Amino acid sequence: MLDTEYYKVSEISTLFKVSKQAVYGWIAEGKLRAVKVGGAVRIPKSALEPFVHAIDPNEIKPENADDEE
Repeated sequence: MLDTEYYKVSEISTLFKVSKQAVYGWIAEGKLRAVKVGGAVRIPKSALEPFVHAIDPNEIKPENADDEE
């Protein structure tokens, strides 16, 4: 367990091109597993693969995407 790599919320938001609030939302909804380390939220690398396979691609909307309706 000590060998586990962890990501910051900001790193996940950059990786998926979404806001940090979107990442916190996924965590709160139980879609993305996270842990608290000394008060900071961290996402284990092992949580990313199940998340990617379970997430609806339409749910990931880039932060700077324009609404064209």
